Amino acid sequence: MKKHLLILLFAIFFFNNKSIAQPWLDQYFDGADSSFTMSWGGSLLVKYDTAAGNIWQVGEPGKVIFDTAATFRNVLVTDTVNYYPVNNTSIFSFDIGPTWPANGILGIQWKQKLDMDKKRDGGKVEFSVDYGVTWQNAFNNPYVYNYFGFDPSSQDTLVTGDYALSGTDSTWKDIWLCYSLSWIATVVDSVKVRFTFVSDSIDNQKEGWMIDNLHAHLTITHPVKEEKKETYINVYPNPAKDKINIELQHVNGFHIIEKMELINAQGKIVEEWKTIPFRFWIDTSKYPSGNYFLKIKSNLKTETVPIIIQK
Repeated sequence: MKKHLLILLFAIFFFNNKSIAQPWLDQYFDGADSSFTMSWGGSLLVKYDTAAGNIWQVGEPGKVIFDTAATFRNVLVTDTVNYYPVNNTSIFSFDIGPTWPANGILGIQWKQKLDMDKKRDGGKVEFSVDYGVTWQNAFNNPYVYNYFGFDPSSQDTLVTGDYALSGTDSTWKDIWLCYSLSWIATVVDSVKVRFTFVSDSIDNQKEGWMIDNLHAHLTITHPVKEEKKETYINVYPNPAKDKINIELQHVNGFHIIEKMELINAQGKIVEEWKTIPFRFWIDTSKYPSGNYFLKIKSNLKTETVPIIIQK
C-alpha cells in the first residue's frame, strides 16, 4: 500500500507539474548510505577513491570556517579537523541511473563552502556519459543544461590550466548542476559524477572543500525560472564573436537535437554535431568571420538559421 501511494504521488508531481523539483536520491552524510534503491528514491551512494592520500572524510566539522554542517551533524569534507596537505588529489564519485524518464531535467544539488589557495588549489566537478572512460569538466560545457549557485568569483583557471572552484567562500551556497534527461537517456543509461580536489606544493593552511545535503532531482521544470521563447529555435547572439547559443522551445515529452550542421556561405559543412541537448552552445572563435547557416534537426522539426560570425 505504501509503495503504491509513493508511486501515485510521484505521478501526480510529474504530470501535473506543480512543483519545481522533488528529491529523488539524497545523501546527508549521516549514515543512510546503505538503502540505495534507484526505482523510487533512496540514498545516493557515494564512492571514495581508494588511492593513498584521499582526504575526503564524513564527520562533524571542527575547523574555523568549516565549523558546522548545513544539516546537523555530519558533512563530507577534505578532513574534518586538519588543513589539507600539499600535492594532494582526492576524489569521490557517484552514479545516477539507469531508471528515469526520457524527458525533463536531471538536477544534481548540493551545499558547499570553500577555503582554497586561489588559482593554485581547487575543486573540479566532472561527469561521464561513457561509463567512466572519459570525463568532462562541468564548467563551460555545452552539454550541461545549467550549472549555478556558486559565487562568480569562485570560478577560476588554476595554474594547471584546469577550470575549477577556487578561493574562499565561507557562506553555504546552494549549487545546482543540471542536464537534459532526453539527451542523457539517448546517449547512456547512467551518468557518473565525480568531485576532485587538488592542491599544489605550497602550504597556505587552508581548510579545503566542504559539502552537505547532496540530492538528485528529476523534474519537468527547471529550478530557475526561464523566459518563455516565442519561436521554436532561438540562436543568439547573432552576429556572434566567440560563442553562440542554441535553444529550442520547451515542449512536453522527449526533445533532443538529432543533428546540427554549421554550413559556410559556399555550402560546405564546416562542422556537425549529433545527439545533443535542446539547449547547447558552440565556440565560434575558431571559425573565420563570415556568413553561415545552422541547420538544426530535432525530433520534432528541421529549421535552418542564418548566422554571422564577426570578430
